[in-house]
Amino acid sequence: MILNKIKPGRWMRRLLYAGLGILLFGAGWILFSQEEDREPEYVSVPADEMVTIPWNFGWTPAISVTPGIPFELQGHDETLYEVAGDSRYLCVEEGERFGSLSKADNVRQAGERFYWSFICGNSVKQLNEVGTSWISIVRKEEGAATGLVLVRISPPPDTPENKDKGPIFTAEIIASLAFPRQGGTYQPVSRKALKAIEAEYKERFP
Repeated sequence: MILNKIKPGRWMRRLLYAGLGILLFGAGWILFSQEEDREPEYVSVPADEMVTIPWNFGWTPAISVTPGIPFELQGHDETLYEVAGDSRYLCVEEGERFGSLSKADNVRQAGERFYWSFICGNSVKQLNEVGTSWISIVRKEEGAATGLVLVRISPPPDTPENKDKGPIFTAEIIASLAFPRQGGTYQPVSRKALKAIEAEYKERFP
């Protein structure tokens, strides 16, 4: 009789603990989802804190001294960057040749350089096939996203003057943002939040 009374009590405790575990897991998931969906706080900063463009006076493969519009990543040795965008036109140096960034690791280190070129890699495009290109450069420190640079590269206007000059492209920094620490810790900036920020700027600067 005593055993019969003890067993139900143990099962009740187990059920109670299991229920509490499910509730705690659910509450944690809700908090995590809210954290993911929350828009991060950001401030505008000089773009050269993250990236510089050594040559941006109008690039054309016919007369330029570089294989494309160059971008140099800035920061400490441990600073990483995720480079994304229209990867068909992004090149990196691979020994003595240039390869498409889409075929390489898109995570680059501070101090490295990459290029934008519409003849990058094996892709040879006609001028009328090249539209506006976007490049997003996300700075990562200790695994957290701490900055974003958004670059727009537009084709030249279709005018008689430009037809005589040939295809000349320039890069324009549309946004240069930093995500400052809050309470001494990095903000949880999700990929979804970064995409939303990019979309907002692209809409404002088509």
